[in-house]
Amino acid sequence: MDTGPTRTPAQQPASGTDAASVGLARPVVFLGPLPPPHNGFSAACQRMLELLRERTRVVELDVAKRGTGRRAAVAALGNRLRQFARMAGLCVRDRPHTLYLGLSGGFGQLLDVPFVALAQWFGLDIYFHHHSFAYINRPTWYSRLIMRCAPRAKHLVLCEMMRTELARIYRLPSANVQVLPNLSLIDLSSTAHQRDSVGEALTVGFLSNITAAKGIFTFFAVVRQAQDLGMPICARIAGPVAADIRAEFDAELARTPCVRYLGPVSGTDKEQFFHDIDVLLFPTTYHNEASPLIVLEAHSYGIPVVAHDRGCIGSMIDAHSGLLVPRDADFAALAIPYLQNLDLARERAGAERQALLAQFHIDRGQAEATLAQTIALISQSPTV
Repeated sequence: MDTGPTRTPAQQPASGTDAASVGLARPVVFLGPLPPPHNGFSAACQRMLELLRERTRVVELDVAKRGTGRRAAVAALGNRLRQFARMAGLCVRDRPHTLYLGLSGGFGQLLDVPFVALAQWFGLDIYFHHHSFAYINRPTWYSRLIMRCAPRAKHLVLCEMMRTELARIYRLPSANVQVLPNLSLIDLSSTAHQRDSVGEALTVGFLSNITAAKGIFTFFAVVRQAQDLGMPICARIAGPVAADIRAEFDAELARTPCVRYLGPVSGTDKEQFFHDIDVLLFPTTYHNEASPLIVLEAHSYGIPVVAHDRGCIGSMIDAHSGLLVPRDADFAALAIPYLQNLDLARERAGAERQALLAQFHIDRGQAEATLAQTIALISQSPTV
């Protein structure tokens, strides 16, 4: 991946005197949740951290909450206090020049506020990276508070609609809000390949954390309705099932023909999942859906996606890469005709996948160029 302009010797990992200059460089403070747990937010933070480390010295403050319940909450709060103490000491000793913050989506922003206030007090440049529509769909006082703590901060958002709405709601200067799509942050498989042949049945896929809000029961309904219409259709489902819907999920799985549940998948198992399907269905109704990585992953294999228009999804799907279903529309009523057309035109599926892949890589290249510029700006350190 091109990471922007040529690094100066002070930015390059090296040995001897060069290594000493790296040690003396004023660092970037990185604050955000890192895996585990593995989700779109933590994956994007991990990728940003890796890219920043390629260019400059970075001090990592991992604030991921691990586990659930009271004990996990107490442990997370204790970790926040330790990380804040680390940052305070760092500001005094090493004079960091920039704070990069993967901004929490809810009340966690109240825990982010002290870090932002500290960075503002010591004159650091501040970059907010926004990954949630929660405080756009429902503006909050604590979101206003944290943004007022850093009036000159830069804001990285996932799509143009997010940029427009964030600037409007929180009265941010438009010049301080930049689109940085998740397309630049996903890891792509090096072994993506086309299906060797067209199967007898159209195979639809579902891959996500399996919850009611992510649309799993709508997915089952679409498959059964299509089968009732005589369509040759099968399904593959992958991902962890939420405990509160496990019994209902098992019942739906048992009564829907030609559906396989694969469990959580990663690595070669995920590659095989995409190799085996013709289209991904993502009937999410999750209120705070932002820019789901699964849509981009499907496109990276040339797989079209049928999804509800939530968050930034409208900027991720067009007529050549799937079907965008209006957020309040009947998903099945629009998805089934699309599946019927796919089934009738399956002999052209290979060519259409190649066209989708070609456009995906064009868009990916543009997103990577934007990312390289952003990483260079965050990494740029004043001369010591």
